[in-house]
Amino acid sequence: MAEHWTRRARRWASKAAMPAAVLSLAVLLVRGAFAQSADLGPARIASWTFLVAAGVWAAVRQVTRKLSGARAPARWTVESCALSAVGALALAQLGGGLSSPLYPLVYLLAAVYALALPLRFALPALGWLLGLDAGLFLAQGTLLARWPLLAAHTAFTAVFAALYHGVLAARLRAARTAEEEAVSRRVADAERSAREFRLVATAQSDPERQLLAAVSEIEESVRGALSVAAAALQPHTVAIFLLSPDAATVRLRDSISSSDRLFRGPLPTREGALGAVLAAARPVLLQGDGPALSHYEGPAPAHCFCGVPLRDRQERVLGALVADRAAPFGPAEEQVLTSLAGEVVRAMEGERLLAAVRSEKEEKARFFHALEELNRTTTVAQAADCAVAQAREMGRLDLCAVTLVEEPARPGARPRHRVQAVLGDGSGPLAGLSFADNPGLVANVVRLGAPLPGRELQAMERVVIFDSATAVRGLGALKIFPLRAGEATVGALVCGTRRRDGLPDAAQAGLGMLALQAAAALVRTRLFEQAERLATTDGLTGLTNRRTLSVQLVARVREAQRYRRPLSLLLLDVDHFKKVNDTHGHPAGDAVLRGVAAVARSQARETDLVARYGGEELAVVLPETDAAGARAIAERLRAAVEGTAHATEQGSLRVTVSVGVATWPGGGQTPDELLTTADRALYRAKQTGRNRVESGPGKAAA
Repeated sequence: MAEHWTRRARRWASKAAMPAAVLSLAVLLVRGAFAQSADLGPARIASWTFLVAAGVWAAVRQVTRKLSGARAPARWTVESCALSAVGALALAQLGGGLSSPLYPLVYLLAAVYALALPLRFALPALGWLLGLDAGLFLAQGTLLARWPLLAAHTAFTAVFAALYHGVLAARLRAARTAEEEAVSRRVADAERSAREFRLVATAQSDPERQLLAAVSEIEESVRGALSVAAAALQPHTVAIFLLSPDAATVRLRDSISSSDRLFRGPLPTREGALGAVLAAARPVLLQGDGPALSHYEGPAPAHCFCGVPLRDRQERVLGALVADRAAPFGPAEEQVLTSLAGEVVRAMEGERLLAAVRSEKEEKARFFHALEELNRTTTVAQAADCAVAQAREMGRLDLCAVTLVEEPARPGARPRHRVQAVLGDGSGPLAGLSFADNPGLVANVVRLGAPLPGRELQAMERVVIFDSATAVRGLGALKIFPLRAGEATVGALVCGTRRRDGLPDAAQAGLGMLALQAAAALVRTRLFEQAERLATTDGLTGLTNRRTLSVQLVARVREAQRYRRPLSLLLLDVDHFKKVNDTHGHPAGDAVLRGVAAVARSQARETDLVARYGGEELAVVLPETDAAGARAIAERLRAAVEGTAHATEQGSLRVTVSVGVATWPGGGQTPDELLTTADRALYRAKQTGRNRVESGPGKAAA
């Protein structure tokens, strides 16, 4: 036990030694122990010895920890800063005190703090330095008399620290900007090289990295081919030139040469010996014809030339591999260059194939992801939103929309179209747009069941996409796909980009497949919504059916009881409804019942639930409504029914209703009790003359 406490005491002593030394030295500094004096007594010698020993100790432990590979504790940095502040002020004190010519050392130390330390260390260190300085003024009793000098010290220290911190931040920003520009230049150079190597577009997951990797692989193959050619032919120059994508110019790609006057291009493709290789698409040998070597700046240092074309499997010329020297080239050297050119082309085609496979894999992955997202949708709105989002991601579209065909209101009428979902530039005016059938592209796509347009936008005098009143500007490419499900076309998928080449054939094929899947999802979700509506809606009146009413009433009662808010229930019964059926027939009775349901729906609030309870009885659930409010609504509803004529095949008919009201609290604690209370109130209304409102027990709002 004693040994344990001994170890702890040693550890605490080791940690406290340097802070204690710094504080002691700070006290000596304030007391003037380091000031210049003619009498160099033992106390002054001991003070300086103590200061130097503490500095050596701090430096040795930092170096020892660094050599061992371990990281020094943060407290060591704090202690070193505090000790260096004491040392700088001690030197200033030795040089003459508060007005010492050595005082700029303090400003320099403040700059070092700002440059070398994070702000979490630099700011406390500056505060300690300024505090020691103020302590010197205070100890000498000159704080009030010489405060301008203290203010000058503080200002200079702060200015030096701020300036050096600003300089450091500016240098860091400049270095970061230079690094970003270098990376951008490298990526741009790689993209240009990829076009020259005829690489296809890489996958979208990380295009820059894959582009750089593909270019790097081909560059290594090119460099290897040049090295072999240099060793085998001993040329003055061996180089590879690549055609630009438009085949108008040629540029030096890489070379091994004894000359520093190679012209990197671009060079015209019909110029000199190099142009002859590209134009003839076959090997060219020249002996002693220096002026024909146009790939040098100025006169050619060699006069014999051998060049072979770089041709892919489709016999397209991609560039040329050329060599020149003083000695003539023979058929054997030509064969060497031809073989090496074939290796370079194979490397290019291999990377092109790999990039194509990678791109196809990514496209399939995006397509299957889109299918998964579409299959998760359960409503038409969700399916349309998902289709738009996935299409925009797959095709990198600037504008994408899904339109749906709305069923005509009456037989024989022309259909209407509605923009169900839209994303992209200028999508604001399109959201929710409804337009009639017209000669526009969307309507034609739906009618024909085929994608449009078949020409570029610039070839059309005036493009009407949705309708003539809605202009969409700034598109360079547009394709509209029909949303076909079986033989029916339910809408259209509108895809547009600003770039004229933004919808290549591959992208159109993918978007066309997505349109088929989106159509299937829209039909599925529409059927699901219809089935759900049939399961919850009364077929005759269009109101909520009794089964759904029971479920909703349970939820509303629980909600009212939980939040202690009133809830009322109305039961309506059409008076003498049997007489209507017997006198005018059941079709007339159905028409009357539909009319009463429409009146009830129009009189109800948005938060109310109107349902068919059974037969000629309707129910209205009134949340947040006490007994008095429910009776007022019931009276308004009764009067509205009484004043409404219902059109039937037998002519207009008028009916009245009797209403029973039940309210929680007071009218029952459960849904069944509320229904019973309302039913009894309805029975009283029937017994007391009909066309009236009766209420069960309930409480009015306080």
